Amino acid sequence: MADNPVLDRVSGFAAQPVTRQLSLLAGFAASIALAIGVVNWASTPSYEPVYGLMSPADNATAISVLQTSGIKYRMEPGTGLLEVPYDDVLQARMALASEGFPRNGGGIGFESLYEEQEMGLSSFMEQARYHRAVEEELSRTIAAMDTVSAARVHLAIAKQSAFMRRGNEPSASVMVNLLPGVRLNERQLAGIIHLVASSIPNLDSDRVSVIDQAGKLLSNQGEDSDFGYTAEQFRLAQQVESSLSDRIIGILEPILGVGAIRAQVTADMDFTRIESTNEIYDPTTVVRSEQTSQDITNRGPNTVPGALEAQPPQQGALAAAAQPQAPEDNIPDRESLKETRNYEINKTISHTRRVPGSLQKLSVAVVLDHAINEDGERVPLDQALLDQVNALVREAIGFSAERGDTVQIINSPFIAPAPLEPIPEPGFFEQPWVWELGRGLLAAAAVLALIFAVLRPMIRYSTTYTPPALAAPSRLENAMATVGQEEEQLGLSGPDNVPAAPPKPNYQQSVAMARNTAVEQPARAAYVVKNWIAADG
Repeated sequence: MADNPVLDRVSGFAAQPVTRQLSLLAGFAASIALAIGVVNWASTPSYEPVYGLMSPADNATAISVLQTSGIKYRMEPGTGLLEVPYDDVLQARMALASEGFPRNGGGIGFESLYEEQEMGLSSFMEQARYHRAVEEELSRTIAAMDTVSAARVHLAIAKQSAFMRRGNEPSASVMVNLLPGVRLNERQLAGIIHLVASSIPNLDSDRVSVIDQAGKLLSNQGEDSDFGYTAEQFRLAQQVESSLSDRIIGILEPILGVGAIRAQVTADMDFTRIESTNEIYDPTTVVRSEQTSQDITNRGPNTVPGALEAQPPQQGALAAAAQPQAPEDNIPDRESLKETRNYEINKTISHTRRVPGSLQKLSVAVVLDHAINEDGERVPLDQALLDQVNALVREAIGFSAERGDTVQIINSPFIAPAPLEPIPEPGFFEQPWVWELGRGLLAAAAVLALIFAVLRPMIRYSTTYTPPALAAPSRLENAMATVGQEEEQLGLSGPDNVPAAPPKPNYQQSVAMARNTAVEQPARAAYVVKNWIAADG
């Protein structure tokens, strides 16, 4: 009967001690678990974050969207980022974009107006939700700026009342989280302030305060008015200087080439505020109106001035009195002449207010690079060209000798900066599919090494256990085994048959055959031992 290798290995394993069997089983289990872990590691795809850190509410909504779309996801234990396989990043972002992601701070904007409102909602809650939606929309708009990573807006709007002629004015506070190493310039800050002020009715820009993530006040609330005027004056001077420099460069670049001109302008400006009122009277007069009044009184004969007569004068007497008399008798008793003339006097009242920021003096410095000739060498510019450039610069800045403006132009070679190194192309080993393939090959090599270096030697070791009593077999046992093999070969082979090569017995079978021969045929065993002794001398 032929030997079964599987049964032989099982029998060899069963013949071992229990402790050795347990250790071998533990080694087998550990090896299998390690192989399964390596295979899982190789088959698990690489994950990448969908967006940055989000609030728990946004994570819950995003997970629901990913589950609906059938996209795998996981939460990074250390950072809490929502990650998906790198092959599904674009698909996941498109699916989340339909739900308004990425959201700033997890707030709800005007999309809450489209949600179903619950019954019995008070007007106060409706107004509060509307204000909260406006704050969130403003925060999203401000956070869309390149220098701002996140923003929060708080509005303080008083309730309008019909019993109050004038209510409290609204105000707003903005907190911006700037990117590292970035600060807002004056124009960006003014843009944020006017954006918020224009979004809220009756909100003045002076009542909008802006701070950064460090708590620094960026707007001008609480600052000294004189200091604020100084900062505004400096900003205005910078704008004038920058505008004039751009004019010079813009008119000279087409002639000398891009990058061959450097211009700096210094503007001396007068920011003095002057207000004056003058009253001027014209020395020439014009008669506007004239009025003359003359009063003449005559007294009759034999009468006392002021006396009364007993009888009224007769008609004849009145007629005689009315007739003119002789010149000597026509002397008036009293004569009064009154004249009134009104003259028109011209008066001029002028109020003059000079706007600050008038130019007092301009100082211009222009540096021109050398020209490149046909041989590729740098050569100085011609004097005629320098004169033309000087004339162009004077016209561009509005040169005025009365103001004392100065223009200085020099021609000097520029020091060329070191060329920028090109951005290297991603190498072969930086491709994602290369790393995925390498990980699969590494996992396959690890599994093969585990099989041939651990499992296979362990299987052999588990079926070749030698008991301590039989660790060093005697020469008698070896001889008995040899004799038993010879007898079996003689018994199996006849005179006409060719001896067949018997299968090689294993160690346990050889020991068992030697024992049986020594017990059943002691004479043969003694003969073999005697021959060994004679051979050893």
